[in-house]
Amino acid sequence: MSDLRKTFNASGDFAANNDAEHFLQVAGFSVGSMQRGAPRGIMFGDCDISKWRNLREIEIQSLHGEMRAHRTFREGPITVVIFESAPQEAKRAFHQTALAMQSA
Repeated sequence: MSDLRKTFNASGDFAANNDAEHFLQVAGFSVGSMQRGAPRGIMFGDCDISKWRNLREIEIQSLHGEMRAHRTFREGPITVVIFESAPQEAKRAFHQTALAMQSA
């Protein structure tokens, strides 16, 4: 199995970012704070995740995924990646939420 990915393409200020955050919230994930030019960490469950520059290497290695902006978080598109190493329940929640939102 490989990493799970979903890209959000809504146009407008922070629209893709807001869609990605909403998707992750519905799926039960927490997202790290924004930092220009850096990804945002993702963890399954209710967690407080610092800006990328404040994360220690061990914290980065323990993340379940990351959110990356293709250009900027303001403009999008935004890609959410859940790592293959994430817990099974996290991958299942991501997949089920993607299916539910696709059919809605």
